[in-house]
Amino acid sequence: MVLENGTGASKEEIKGRIADARGLMREAGLDVLLVIGRSFYDRMGSLTYLTNHFPPFPPGAFSDTVRGMGHGVLVLPIEDEPLLFVDHRNYRAEMVHVENVQVEANISAGLVNQLGRLGAEGARVGIAGEDIMPATMYIDLTSALPDAQFSNANALVEQLRARKSETEVAYLKRAAEIVEVGYAAIFDAVRPGVSESDLCAEGHAAGMRAGADFVRYVRVHSGPWASWGSRWPQATQRKLEAGDLIRFDYVGAVEGYGFDVNRTAVVPGKKLDKSVEEMLELTVATSEASMGAVRAGAKALDVHEAASRFLDDNANGAGQYLFPMAGHGIGLETVEAPIIRPDNAMILERNMVLCVEPQFVLPEVGGTNIEQMVLVEDDGCELLTTTTTRPWAE
Repeated sequence: MVLENGTGASKEEIKGRIADARGLMREAGLDVLLVIGRSFYDRMGSLTYLTNHFPPFPPGAFSDTVRGMGHGVLVLPIEDEPLLFVDHRNYRAEMVHVENVQVEANISAGLVNQLGRLGAEGARVGIAGEDIMPATMYIDLTSALPDAQFSNANALVEQLRARKSETEVAYLKRAAEIVEVGYAAIFDAVRPGVSESDLCAEGHAAGMRAGADFVRYVRVHSGPWASWGSRWPQATQRKLEAGDLIRFDYVGAVEGYGFDVNRTAVVPGKKLDKSVEEMLELTVATSEASMGAVRAGAKALDVHEAASRFLDDNANGAGQYLFPMAGHGIGLETVEAPIIRPDNAMILERNMVLCVEPQFVLPEVGGTNIEQMVLVEDDGCELLTTTTTRPWAE
């Protein structure tokens, strides 16, 4: 899951993050914070941020005695020592920077017992990761501790995670380098007759050889599927034909920090229709316009608005075809705050890392997508992804 001698965040950095979280707990009036995470490739972000633990298993079915497989939970009191519950003894002990770790098959029971030891029967308990806590676990807690006041504390840790440290920025830059290697292998294999699955395999293999922890998926949507931003499965046995558009989404992580980059290619051997070629160029230009709005102090909605305005001004009012989501933050999870939507007034801060991806589909023509990873700076942004945005022209 990590490089052989990798360490993720340092013990000192984790200690500082816990101190910052406790400061926000005091502001929110919380006595205890429960921080839950799920599976290293999925939704481990807040848990990993405060512990450096990556739950290694996928979530499993609950039973009377096994409640929490594929999860980990940090119990963070405002004063006492934190305790991390893990679901299996095979965790990376040398990486986890919380002194007290308890292996527990029944994490529900462990949480109830620990909260009891802390005298938290009537405490104010925040849950960071409430949206991913299994309902069974939540019912176990609220039933055993009816006088405790449980509340959603997702935003408490998410606001800390949004602005990246120097260590995190370095990992995210390394993640962007993996993208370059992966797409080079993919584009080199694009030709009539190969399958979507062939290209998917090229991306997975190249990313892993280049040092990725894992490649979560390489979406390959070609021909009639090219306008689909998300389709199951990630790739099929469909054979590419000359002139096909291919839309890719390349997602994975390095040292736990993600890469998520969309590109569009064209299978050589057939001249593109002029309307399709214009749509491809419009996609690139819209992406550039959207990135032009990224800077510290801007709002997330400004980035969306820049793309919408550009489409209106340069494509006969095509802003109406822009998807509501035009990007997102990235870090320990693929999709983090801020979400770039027209209704999100969250202020962009220096050292946030964003995936900017304005998407649209033009009637009777189709759509594609360009996604760029950028580092927010005081006066603009640094482009982290160097993979060509016009592979059809090269």
